[in-house]
Amino acid sequence: MQLLTRCMSVLTDKEMEQIWRAALRVWAEVPLRAQGTDEFMQALRDFGCDVDGELIHFPSAVRDTVLARIEQSRSSRGPARPAEVQNATLDYSVSGQAFYCHDLNTESLRLATTDDQIQWSWICDTFPRLGRSHPTFIPQDVSPKYCDLHTFATIILNSRRPHRVSVYNADLLPCFIELQAVCDGSVEAVRQNTVFAAKCWVNTPFMITRENIEIGMKARELLGQPLQMSTMPVAGVATPVTLAGCMVQSTAEVLALNVVSLALDDRLAGWTAGPLTFDMRTGIHTQVGPDVELVGLAARQMGAYVFGGEYTGIGGPTTTAQTPGAQSMMEKALATMFGICSGIRSFGSLGILSTADTGSVLQLMLDLELMKHFERLLQGLQVDEETLAEDLIKEVAPRGAYYLNQDHTARFFRSELYLPELVDRRVPMAWLTDPVIMLDNARRKARRVVAEAENQCPLTDQQKRQVLEIVAEGKAIAEQRK
Repeated sequence: MQLLTRCMSVLTDKEMEQIWRAALRVWAEVPLRAQGTDEFMQALRDFGCDVDGELIHFPSAVRDTVLARIEQSRSSRGPARPAEVQNATLDYSVSGQAFYCHDLNTESLRLATTDDQIQWSWICDTFPRLGRSHPTFIPQDVSPKYCDLHTFATIILNSRRPHRVSVYNADLLPCFIELQAVCDGSVEAVRQNTVFAAKCWVNTPFMITRENIEIGMKARELLGQPLQMSTMPVAGVATPVTLAGCMVQSTAEVLALNVVSLALDDRLAGWTAGPLTFDMRTGIHTQVGPDVELVGLAARQMGAYVFGGEYTGIGGPTTTAQTPGAQSMMEKALATMFGICSGIRSFGSLGILSTADTGSVLQLMLDLELMKHFERLLQGLQVDEETLAEDLIKEVAPRGAYYLNQDHTARFFRSELYLPELVDRRVPMAWLTDPVIMLDNARRKARRVVAEAENQCPLTDQQKRQVLEIVAEGKAIAEQRK
């Protein structure tokens, strides 16, 4: 009997239809501004778009073509519906692209370094089930012209295998391919399973810069993959502050990007928007909070409403806190609980603070404890002859509360009961003899893990030299760029 969750809903069918109709009107009138390459712009012309310099307009014939393809998607995937999830397996990973490090020794923030990335890579390999969806640290002791390539190489030289890093310089993409090929054996293997991310990021509202287009188009050329596009619209700055208005603009932008995808690759890109909100007090976007969860869930619903199929919610251990503590755990726990209840079973954002701008070994220890809590929740209850314990009850209950010394208890307590490693559950009298809190326990564990972590890179000395040669080549290319 495992925990069953049914994704929550925030929009009614009537409200989604209102958003959809408003988005269609916006799409018809607002052009996409793209600083495109010749190939990019010509594909849109050939598809029927009106291209006026950087402005791309979508005539009715183009819109009708796209809507017909969307209707095919709806027909094959079925109507929008909340997912019912009964999966006890939880996946989790570190993430972030942090310029800052929460120093374990001084407990203050400082700029991230290559040594932080090296240590982080060793630590991540200490936990076999811990994934890596982003590098966490972007070292600031190297030039920003090639820090993405440097980060990828550093991970390769200090991990069991390559992990994801985003490419921010199209000229360096061949070097990324070569680096992964050193590990995987061939460029063809890289094409089959590309680890690094070479996306075309869209700047809401309705703007794609030359640099982002070049990265996406270069990846399309060298890796043989369709153009990958994503948006992270921020309500209150890049969209209307109202969450409904954010949904209208985001939906219209998604439609515009599907025109691009169909023109270039004859494929629907699907839903591409992951909206966030803006904090008016601090002047920064935020990735956590009730407003983010509402607009994120609304986006998932609208994605299914437009393209069909099931939807799950959003959520995960993200925080705006600068250091580990009460705020980081409150935000991370509530967001993860929202995600669990919405059907999410895969989480990133472990080990990060400051909305992914800071990485922290101490926070990682706390986040791993949080994941253990939810893993036990998802396992649910085991109901069989042994766990029902009918005969045991008949034997023990008449004599009193003597279950603690039963063999049945010894056999099942580890699987049935949650045994936290860092959470302090002692009574006050015991705590007073050693007054430490969860944060102290996490600090001790973090220092132990740092001391014991080792480099598990499997590359030969020759392969390592190849990696360094490719990085040196990439740095020379980057330095030549204006």
